[in-house]
Amino acid sequence: MKSTNSKKDNNIFKSRFFFELFVIPSIMWIILSILVMIDSMDSTDKLTIGELIMTDFALILIWFVISIIVIKVSFILKKSFSKKAKDNDEGKSVENKRNVMKIEEYPHSRFIKNGMIILFIVTIASLWLALASLSIVNLINPQHGFNFTKNTWVFWCFLPIPILSIILGFKYKRAGFKCTKNIVGGFIIAFLLIVYGAFCLMPTFSVDYDEIDKYRDIVDAELPSNGELEIQDWDTYFDDDKTEYTIINAYYDKENVSDLVSSIENSNNWILSKDIKSVLRIFIPSTLYSDADAYYSIYNKTTGQYNTLPEEAGDYEIYAMKYDVSDKYLEIHKFKYSYK
Repeated sequence: MKSTNSKKDNNIFKSRFFFELFVIPSIMWIILSILVMIDSMDSTDKLTIGELIMTDFALILIWFVISIIVIKVSFILKKSFSKKAKDNDEGKSVENKRNVMKIEEYPHSRFIKNGMIILFIVTIASLWLALASLSIVNLINPQHGFNFTKNTWVFWCFLPIPILSIILGFKYKRAGFKCTKNIVGGFIIAFLLIVYGAFCLMPTFSVDYDEIDKYRDIVDAELPSNGELEIQDWDTYFDDDKTEYTIINAYYDKENVSDLVSSIENSNNWILSKDIKSVLRIFIPSTLYSDADAYYSIYNKTTGQYNTLPEEAGDYEIYAMKYDVSDKYLEIHKFKYSYK
Protein backbone atom coordinates (compact mmCIF):
# COMPACT_ATOMS: atom_id res chain seq x y z
CA MET A 1 0.00 0.00 0.00
CA LYS A 2 2.80 2.33 0.90
CA SER A 3 4.59 1.53 -2.36
CA THR A 4 1.46 2.32 -4.39
CA ASN A 5 1.01 5.66 -2.66
CA SER A 6 4.68 6.48 -3.21
CA LYS A 7 4.41 5.82 -6.94
CA LYS A 8 1.28 7.91 -7.12
CA ASP A 9 2.97 10.79 -5.31
CA ASN A 10 5.94 10.66 -7.69
CA ASN A 11 3.67 10.72 -10.76
CA ILE A 12 3.24 14.41 -11.55
CA PHE A 13 -0.13 14.08 -13.29
CA LYS A 14 -1.62 11.88 -10.55
CA SER A 15 -0.29 13.91 -7.66
CA ARG A 16 -2.58 15.94 -5.44
CA PHE A 17 -0.19 18.89 -5.86
CA PHE A 18 -0.80 18.91 -9.66
CA PHE A 19 -4.55 18.73 -9.11
CA GLU A 20 -4.53 21.70 -6.72
CA LEU A 21 -1.94 23.73 -8.62
CA PHE A 22 -3.12 23.27 -12.21
CA VAL A 23 -6.40 21.39 -12.62
CA ILE A 24 -8.62 23.34 -10.20
CA PRO A 25 -7.47 26.87 -11.27
CA SER A 26 -7.75 25.91 -14.96
CA ILE A 27 -11.31 24.64 -14.52
CA MET A 28 -12.22 27.80 -12.62
CA TRP A 29 -10.75 29.97 -15.39
CA ILE A 30 -12.61 28.07 -18.14
CA ILE A 31 -15.90 28.47 -16.23
CA LEU A 32 -15.25 32.21 -15.80
CA SER A 33 -14.44 32.53 -19.53
CA ILE A 34 -17.64 30.74 -20.54
CA LEU A 35 -19.66 33.02 -18.25
CA VAL A 36 -18.02 36.07 -19.86
CA MET A 37 -18.83 34.68 -23.32
CA ILE A 38 -22.47 34.09 -22.37
CA ASP A 39 -22.67 37.60 -20.88
CA SER A 40 -21.36 39.10 -24.15
CA MET A 41 -24.04 37.43 -26.32
CA ASP A 42 -26.27 40.50 -26.17
CA SER A 43 -23.48 42.98 -26.95
CA THR A 44 -22.16 44.01 -30.37
CA ASP A 45 -18.69 42.74 -29.46
CA LYS A 46 -19.46 39.03 -29.12
CA LEU A 47 -16.95 36.41 -28.09
CA THR A 48 -16.99 33.28 -30.24
CA ILE A 49 -16.03 29.75 -29.20
CA GLY A 50 -12.95 30.05 -31.42
CA GLU A 51 -11.83 33.28 -29.75
CA LEU A 52 -12.44 31.72 -26.33
CA ILE A 53 -10.25 28.72 -27.18
CA MET A 54 -7.47 30.86 -28.69
CA THR A 55 -7.27 33.32 -25.78
CA ASP A 56 -7.57 30.76 -22.99
CA PHE A 57 -5.38 28.05 -24.49
CA ALA A 58 -2.21 30.17 -24.32
CA LEU A 59 -2.85 31.14 -20.68
CA ILE A 60 -3.60 27.57 -19.60
CA LEU A 61 -0.57 26.25 -21.51
CA ILE A 62 1.75 28.77 -19.79
CA TRP A 63 0.28 27.84 -16.40
CA PHE A 64 0.70 24.14 -17.24
CA VAL A 65 4.42 24.66 -17.90
CA ILE A 66 4.82 26.67 -14.68
CA SER A 67 2.96 23.97 -12.73
CA ILE A 68 5.17 21.19 -14.10
CA ILE A 69 8.33 23.14 -13.21
CA VAL A 70 7.10 23.85 -9.67
CA ILE A 71 6.09 20.23 -9.06
CA LYS A 72 9.37 18.91 -10.51
CA VAL A 73 11.34 21.20 -8.19
CA SER A 74 9.22 20.15 -5.21
CA PHE A 75 9.81 16.45 -6.03
CA ILE A 76 13.57 17.02 -6.28
CA LEU A 77 13.60 18.86 -2.94
CA LYS A 78 11.49 16.10 -1.41
CA LYS A 79 13.92 13.41 -2.58
CA SER A 80 16.86 15.46 -1.32
CA PHE A 81 15.31 15.83 2.11
CA SER A 82 14.44 12.11 2.15
CA LYS A 83 18.07 11.11 1.51
CA LYS A 84 19.27 13.33 4.32
CA ALA A 85 16.59 11.96 6.60
CA LYS A 86 17.66 8.36 5.95
CA ASP A 87 21.07 9.14 7.41
CA ASN A 88 19.44 9.73 10.73
CA ASP A 89 16.31 7.57 11.01
CA GLU A 90 16.26 7.76 14.75
CA GLY A 91 16.37 11.55 14.72
CA LYS A 92 13.67 11.59 12.07
CA SER A 93 11.41 9.36 14.14
CA VAL A 94 11.83 11.59 17.18
CA GLU A 95 11.18 14.70 15.10
CA ASN A 96 8.06 13.16 13.57
CA LYS A 97 6.75 12.29 17.01
CA ARG A 98 7.37 15.84 18.17
CA ASN A 99 5.56 17.21 15.10
CA VAL A 100 2.60 14.90 15.68
CA MET A 101 2.47 16.00 19.30
CA LYS A 102 2.68 19.64 18.26
CA ILE A 103 -0.18 19.21 15.78
CA GLU A 104 -2.32 17.22 18.23
CA GLU A 105 -1.76 19.81 20.96
CA TYR A 106 -2.51 22.67 18.59
CA PRO A 107 -6.09 23.96 18.98
CA HIS A 108 -8.38 23.36 15.97
CA SER A 109 -5.66 21.40 14.13
CA ARG A 110 -8.15 19.88 11.65
CA PHE A 111 -9.54 23.32 10.87
CA ILE A 112 -5.99 24.62 10.25
CA LYS A 113 -5.15 21.71 7.92
CA ASN A 114 -8.26 22.23 5.81
CA GLY A 115 -7.87 26.00 5.98
CA MET A 116 -4.31 25.88 4.62
CA ILE A 117 -5.43 23.62 1.76
CA ILE A 118 -8.21 26.06 0.89
CA LEU A 119 -5.79 29.00 1.20
CA PHE A 120 -3.39 27.27 -1.20
CA ILE A 121 -6.14 26.77 -3.78
CA VAL A 122 -7.31 30.39 -3.39
CA THR A 123 -3.68 31.56 -3.73
CA ILE A 124 -3.26 29.75 -7.04
CA ALA A 125 -6.69 30.90 -8.21
CA SER A 126 -5.87 34.53 -7.31
CA LEU A 127 -3.82 34.86 -10.50
CA TRP A 128 -6.80 33.79 -12.60
CA LEU A 129 -9.15 35.95 -10.55
CA ALA A 130 -6.83 38.89 -11.18
CA LEU A 131 -7.02 38.23 -14.92
CA ALA A 132 -10.82 38.06 -14.75
CA SER A 133 -10.89 41.28 -12.69
CA LEU A 134 -8.70 42.98 -15.30
CA SER A 135 -11.30 42.14 -17.95
CA ILE A 136 -14.04 43.65 -15.78
CA VAL A 137 -12.00 46.81 -15.09
CA ASN A 138 -11.29 47.15 -18.82
CA LEU A 139 -15.04 47.15 -19.45
CA ILE A 140 -15.59 49.86 -16.82
CA ASN A 141 -12.52 51.90 -17.72
CA PRO A 142 -11.55 50.86 -21.27
CA GLN A 143 -8.01 51.47 -22.48
CA HIS A 144 -6.91 51.68 -26.08
CA GLY A 145 -3.87 51.04 -28.23
CA PHE A 146 -0.62 51.02 -26.29
CA ASN A 147 -2.48 52.13 -23.15
CA PHE A 148 -3.77 48.58 -22.59
CA THR A 149 -1.32 48.19 -19.68
CA LYS A 150 -2.78 51.04 -17.61
CA ASN A 151 -5.29 48.83 -15.78
CA THR A 152 -2.85 46.08 -14.81
CA TRP A 153 -2.58 47.65 -11.31
CA VAL A 154 -5.51 45.30 -10.59
CA PHE A 155 -3.01 42.45 -10.13
CA TRP A 156 -1.55 44.19 -7.08
CA CYS A 157 -4.96 44.15 -5.36
CA PHE A 158 -4.64 40.35 -5.04
CA LEU A 159 -1.17 40.40 -3.44
CA PRO A 160 -2.51 40.04 0.14
CA ILE A 161 -3.67 36.48 -0.68
CA PRO A 162 -0.25 34.95 -1.53
CA ILE A 163 1.42 37.06 1.18
CA LEU A 164 -1.02 35.62 3.73
CA SER A 165 -0.27 32.12 2.38
CA ILE A 166 3.46 32.68 2.88
CA ILE A 167 3.12 34.08 6.42
CA LEU A 168 0.74 31.37 7.64
CA GLY A 169 2.78 28.74 5.79
CA PHE A 170 5.90 29.59 7.79
CA LYS A 171 3.92 29.90 11.02
CA TYR A 172 2.19 26.52 10.84
CA LYS A 173 5.18 24.72 9.29
CA ARG A 174 7.07 25.45 12.52
CA ALA A 175 4.15 23.92 14.39
CA GLY A 176 4.53 20.69 12.40
CA PHE A 177 1.86 21.18 9.73
CA LYS A 178 2.66 20.37 6.07
CA CYS A 179 2.58 23.88 4.59
CA THR A 180 5.53 23.87 2.16
CA LYS A 181 3.20 24.18 -0.85
CA ASN A 182 1.60 27.29 0.69
CA ILE A 183 5.03 28.91 0.95
CA VAL A 184 6.20 27.88 -2.53
CA GLY A 185 2.87 28.69 -4.19
CA GLY A 186 2.67 31.99 -2.33
CA PHE A 187 6.09 33.15 -3.52
CA ILE A 188 5.40 32.14 -7.15
CA ILE A 189 1.98 33.80 -7.34
CA ALA A 190 3.18 36.92 -5.48
CA PHE A 191 6.06 37.25 -7.97
CA LEU A 192 3.73 36.89 -10.97
CA LEU A 193 1.22 39.39 -9.55
CA ILE A 194 3.99 41.92 -8.91
CA VAL A 195 5.43 41.51 -12.42
CA TYR A 196 2.07 41.69 -14.22
CA GLY A 197 0.95 44.64 -12.11
CA ALA A 198 4.17 46.51 -12.88
CA PHE A 199 3.11 46.83 -16.52
CA CYS A 200 0.92 49.77 -15.45
CA LEU A 201 4.16 51.73 -14.89
CA MET A 202 5.21 51.39 -18.53
CA PRO A 203 5.26 54.63 -20.55
CA THR A 204 2.54 55.10 -23.18
CA PHE A 205 1.90 57.39 -26.14
CA SER A 206 -0.87 59.33 -24.36
CA VAL A 207 -0.78 63.11 -24.75
CA ASP A 208 -3.00 66.01 -23.74
CA TYR A 209 -6.21 65.99 -25.77
CA ASP A 210 -5.70 69.66 -26.68
CA GLU A 211 -3.06 68.46 -29.16
CA ILE A 212 -5.95 67.47 -31.43
CA ASP A 213 -6.44 71.18 -32.20
CA LYS A 214 -3.53 70.95 -34.66
CA TYR A 215 -5.60 68.60 -36.80
CA ARG A 216 -9.14 70.02 -36.48
CA ASP A 217 -9.06 71.91 -39.79
CA ILE A 218 -7.63 68.92 -41.63
CA VAL A 219 -10.23 66.51 -40.20
CA ASP A 220 -13.01 68.85 -41.40
CA ALA A 221 -15.52 67.58 -38.83
CA GLU A 222 -16.97 68.63 -35.45
CA LEU A 223 -14.60 66.98 -33.00
CA PRO A 224 -15.75 66.59 -29.36
CA SER A 225 -14.21 68.94 -26.80
CA ASN A 226 -12.96 65.97 -24.74
CA GLY A 227 -11.50 62.56 -25.45
CA GLU A 228 -8.38 60.43 -25.14
CA LEU A 229 -5.48 61.07 -27.49
CA GLU A 230 -2.25 59.28 -28.30
CA ILE A 231 0.42 60.25 -30.82
CA GLN A 232 3.05 57.83 -32.13
CA ASP A 233 6.03 58.91 -34.20
CA TRP A 234 7.70 56.32 -36.45
CA ASP A 235 10.17 56.29 -39.29
CA THR A 236 8.07 53.78 -41.23
CA TYR A 237 5.11 51.70 -40.05
CA PHE A 238 4.61 48.38 -41.88
CA ASP A 239 4.45 50.10 -45.31
CA ASP A 240 7.98 50.92 -46.49
CA ASP A 241 6.74 53.32 -49.19
CA LYS A 242 5.37 55.65 -46.47
CA THR A 243 7.97 57.52 -44.42
CA GLU A 244 8.16 60.14 -41.61
CA TYR A 245 5.15 58.34 -40.19
CA THR A 246 2.95 59.71 -37.39
CA ILE A 247 -0.19 58.08 -35.99
CA ILE A 248 -2.79 60.17 -34.17
CA ASN A 249 -5.49 58.13 -32.40
CA ALA A 250 -8.48 59.81 -30.75
CA TYR A 251 -10.90 57.75 -28.65
CA TYR A 252 -14.42 58.98 -27.92
CA ASP A 253 -16.12 55.95 -26.35
CA LYS A 254 -16.94 58.05 -23.26
CA GLU A 255 -18.12 61.11 -25.23
CA ASN A 256 -21.20 62.24 -27.14
CA VAL A 257 -20.22 61.97 -30.80
CA SER A 258 -23.56 62.80 -32.45
CA ASP A 259 -22.22 66.10 -33.86
CA LEU A 260 -19.04 64.40 -35.09
CA VAL A 261 -20.94 61.62 -36.86
CA SER A 262 -23.43 64.06 -38.36
CA SER A 263 -20.68 66.36 -39.69
CA ILE A 264 -18.81 63.39 -41.22
CA GLU A 265 -21.96 61.99 -42.86
CA ASN A 266 -22.76 65.40 -44.36
CA SER A 267 -19.20 66.21 -45.44
CA ASN A 268 -18.05 65.90 -49.05
CA ASN A 269 -14.55 65.08 -47.79
CA TRP A 270 -15.55 61.88 -45.97
CA ILE A 271 -16.65 58.75 -47.82
CA LEU A 272 -17.67 55.23 -46.80
CA SER A 273 -15.07 52.50 -47.23
CA LYS A 274 -17.21 50.74 -49.85
CA ASP A 275 -17.31 53.93 -51.96
CA ILE A 276 -13.55 54.61 -52.02
CA LYS A 277 -12.08 54.59 -55.51
CA SER A 278 -9.58 51.80 -55.96
CA VAL A 279 -6.92 54.25 -57.23
CA LEU A 280 -7.00 56.08 -53.87
CA ARG A 281 -6.21 52.97 -51.87
CA ILE A 282 -2.48 53.48 -52.45
CA PHE A 283 -2.76 56.26 -49.85
CA ILE A 284 -4.48 54.06 -47.26
CA PRO A 285 -1.94 52.26 -45.04
CA SER A 286 -2.38 48.51 -44.71
CA THR A 287 -2.99 48.86 -40.96
CA LEU A 288 -5.73 51.44 -41.54
CA TYR A 289 -7.81 49.75 -44.21
CA SER A 290 -10.87 47.79 -43.15
CA ASP A 291 -13.74 46.07 -44.96
CA ALA A 292 -16.13 47.21 -42.24
CA ASP A 293 -18.40 50.21 -42.78
CA ALA A 294 -16.17 53.08 -41.74
CA TYR A 295 -15.64 56.58 -43.08
CA TYR A 296 -12.39 57.58 -44.78
CA SER A 297 -10.83 60.84 -45.83
CA ILE A 298 -7.53 61.25 -47.72
CA TYR A 299 -6.04 64.74 -47.44
CA ASN A 300 -3.05 65.80 -49.49
CA LYS A 301 -1.55 68.69 -47.53
CA THR A 302 0.93 69.47 -50.29
CA THR A 303 -1.86 70.18 -52.83
CA GLY A 304 -4.58 71.06 -50.29
CA GLN A 305 -6.98 68.53 -51.88
CA TYR A 306 -9.15 65.73 -50.50
CA ASN A 307 -9.62 62.28 -52.05
CA THR A 308 -7.86 63.03 -55.34
CA LEU A 309 -4.71 61.77 -57.02
CA PRO A 310 -1.86 64.25 -57.65
CA GLU A 311 -1.60 65.45 -61.22
CA GLU A 312 2.14 64.84 -61.36
CA ALA A 313 4.75 62.64 -59.69
CA GLY A 314 6.51 63.89 -56.59
CA ASP A 315 6.78 63.73 -52.80
CA TYR A 316 3.56 64.54 -50.94
CA GLU A 317 2.49 64.90 -47.32
CA ILE A 318 -0.60 62.76 -46.87
CA TYR A 319 -3.15 62.52 -44.05
CA ALA A 320 -5.10 59.27 -44.26
CA MET A 321 -8.06 59.43 -41.85
CA LYS A 322 -10.60 56.88 -40.71
CA TYR A 323 -13.55 57.13 -38.35
CA ASP A 324 -15.18 53.97 -36.98
CA VAL A 325 -18.74 54.83 -35.98
CA SER A 326 -19.34 51.73 -33.84
CA ASP A 327 -16.08 52.05 -31.88
CA LYS A 328 -16.11 55.90 -31.70
CA TYR A 329 -12.53 55.88 -32.83
CA LEU A 330 -10.73 58.41 -35.06
CA GLU A 331 -7.39 57.51 -36.67
CA ILE A 332 -5.13 59.92 -38.51
CA HIS A 333 -2.05 58.54 -40.26
CA LYS A 334 0.33 61.28 -41.43
CA PHE A 335 3.24 60.36 -43.71
CA LYS A 336 5.34 61.30 -46.70
CA TYR A 337 4.56 59.44 -49.91
CA SER A 338 6.51 59.44 -53.17
CA TYR A 339 3.89 59.34 -55.94
CA LYS A 340 5.04 58.02 -59.32
